[in-house]
Amino acid sequence: MPVQDPDDQYLRVAMMVMLSLALLAGVCATAIHWLGPVHRPMDRVLPPVASALFAGLLCALWLRPAWVGIITRIALCLAALALIAPAWLYTVQASLSPELRLIDMLPPISSLFAVFMAMLMIFVPGRRAYVAAAVGWLLVASPVLVYLLTHPGELGTPRGVDLVMAFGPASLILVVLLPVQRGLTGKIRRLASERDGIEVQLHRDPLTGVHSRLFGERVLRDVLARGGAAGLVMLDLDRFKAINDTYGHPAGDDVLRAVAASCERLLRPSECIARWGGEEFLVILPDVNAAALHGIADRLRVAITAVPVAPVAQVTASLGTAVLHPADTLDSALQRVDQALYHAKELGGNRVCASDGREDDQLQSLAARAREGSRLHIGSPSAG
Repeated sequence: MPVQDPDDQYLRVAMMVMLSLALLAGVCATAIHWLGPVHRPMDRVLPPVASALFAGLLCALWLRPAWVGIITRIALCLAALALIAPAWLYTVQASLSPELRLIDMLPPISSLFAVFMAMLMIFVPGRRAYVAAAVGWLLVASPVLVYLLTHPGELGTPRGVDLVMAFGPASLILVVLLPVQRGLTGKIRRLASERDGIEVQLHRDPLTGVHSRLFGERVLRDVLARGGAAGLVMLDLDRFKAINDTYGHPAGDDVLRAVAASCERLLRPSECIARWGGEEFLVILPDVNAAALHGIADRLRVAITAVPVAPVAQVTASLGTAVLHPADTLDSALQRVDQALYHAKELGGNRVCASDGREDDQLQSLAARAREGSRLHIGSPSAG
């Protein structure tokens, strides 16, 4: 059963949120500049182009989640270009034309710059985040700050003070918070790793390595909730106490591990085997009918008899089968398959019995008659 990487899931969700916010900001900026009284070429071209690109990246991430790394790098580059272009263009224009003021022309990129720095902290790994933050500050904030410091008249205005605070102390605070964010991220990942380890312990039997009873019950509930054809096989090793008493518990543990591994190799990924307790195992088989269920159970029985575990001469098992009914609950399904297992034990072990009371020889005889009848029907002459 495949498990999704928590880091990839977190990165994908975070990037989808960031792209959605960037798209919203681009659409708002497009509307403001097109409806405003002053129409500058860059203000009318850059926001809609950026919006279209962010929308394309959002669709690509939705359709191709595995591309999250490439999409993240492209999105960061686009965000950087969307901030660098107006910062330099309008700063150069204001420097070359005394009648123009930067505080009147510069779009509201200071707030977007803070978001861009936060994106660098989240999506750029390791020490490269510091380098990226420093390069971003030099390319976006430094030209605006140098211009304002050399133009005291604009620096003293409310917009000038706001720009200096946004590109100066506020940016430094974000950079200072970067180590804190990294530490929290590392702690979260360690906690997630510990959680995954605990889940593995809960879902896997520590001795045999197959699924635990807790996980088996969860799978069985899911199968019952979905409905459809499915079956259970409950197997119990014959005379296992005698193995422990004769050869010792380490040998008994070796037998359990070998039996579990042998049975697991015969099953498909969609099928589940769980250690139910002691020397008892439950196999959950979706999409099977009674005949197929018996065939799988018998193959498990034969595989167990072929398990080589020295010094034990031979290991056998009794197996009970039950086809799930639409009205079955967890308790009723387990009760029926357990009764079939008990019947196999009563008949001497090393055999398969179904929940309707028929044991393996009877089932094999019925299957042989069905095959013979099918051949006779196929070979009979047609009427008239």
